[in-house]
Amino acid sequence: MEKKTRSVLVTGVSHAWGAKLVPLLEEDPEFDPIIGIDFKKPEKPFKRMEFFQVDLHNPLIAELLQVARVDTVCHLLFLDSYMGSEEYFDQNVMGTMDLLAACAAGEINRVIIKSDTKVYGADYLHPNYITEDAEIKGFHQHRYIQDRVELERMVDRFTRHNKTPGVTILRFANVLGRTIDTPIMRYLDSNIVPTVLGHDPLFQFTHEQDVIAALYHTIKTGAVGAYNIAGEGVLPLSQVLRIGGKHPLPVSAALLKLTSALWRKAGRKGVLSSVPIEAGYLKYNCLGDTTRMKKDLKFFPRYSSKDAVIDFFEHLRVRQYLPDRTAIRSDPLSSEKLQAWIQSRRRASDYLSDLLDTFNKEGEHDQ
Repeated sequence: MEKKTRSVLVTGVSHAWGAKLVPLLEEDPEFDPIIGIDFKKPEKPFKRMEFFQVDLHNPLIAELLQVARVDTVCHLLFLDSYMGSEEYFDQNVMGTMDLLAACAAGEINRVIIKSDTKVYGADYLHPNYITEDAEIKGFHQHRYIQDRVELERMVDRFTRHNKTPGVTILRFANVLGRTIDTPIMRYLDSNIVPTVLGHDPLFQFTHEQDVIAALYHTIKTGAVGAYNIAGEGVLPLSQVLRIGGKHPLPVSAALLKLTSALWRKAGRKGVLSSVPIEAGYLKYNCLGDTTRMKKDLKFFPRYSSKDAVIDFFEHLRVRQYLPDRTAIRSDPLSSEKLQAWIQSRRRASDYLSDLLDTFNKEGEHDQ
């Protein structure tokens, strides 16, 4: 009996997270068709994915979901910004609202949304570990967090008024990796790292491979609800900086906030303007309780928080010896063609080997 397939739609397939997730889905025969949407074209072609260059406001998305009988939507199209941007807000928040409306009209079973544990806010009143039902708090100067806060509040209102689709929110803690760009990576990338005088908060980290693994795992399961995702264990900021051989620059929280705000308004870059996370997170713990991740979602990250930190700093160490690639680079289309040619030659070689084996066996039988 042929196994039943599921149709999945991924937003943001031309950006980092979607581009990394789609190949996993393409290798899984359970998913067919696989549909990708984004407002720009992917840099390299995919094997099985059907791509449509549209933004999240496009009214045809609801009809697409119905015609393709999409089972699950994985929403990864989110634009990080450290400055105020009406266009980014429109894409991140209003675009998500239109996508949820399209999913409701298209009778989709489930929508998965990638979020961040920083939506809980930086507060000294937080418990040691924050559970998923905690309040989404506070105002943030950095747009990338404020947009996620607004997005989650909007999703909460939507789920209270709509029974379908079911919504799954994955809140990842401080993502580190080798091939992506995140606020915490920008913060740790400098030799001199600003810290808040008199404070040494605990941090959780998630490796980029575990982000993709968690998204894929969640699509495969029927999990609904909010889940904190982080590697096992926590590290004080001072230990993180020691592992990376970084030099802390202790300044007062008030000075850090003021100088960072002035630098951002002036559009200038420097040591203090390279602090892409709120000063509050450099003062207070913001640790997600991962009990639900392990017990209900049944997901167990491969990398601990410390493993993720070590791997990231090893990448930074090696990166300094690598040349900047400008003129010398491969064409993705040619790489695909080369791979197909190699596979065809291997099949031809295997076919000839089978013929020779058959011929030799028949010759032995005749003797």
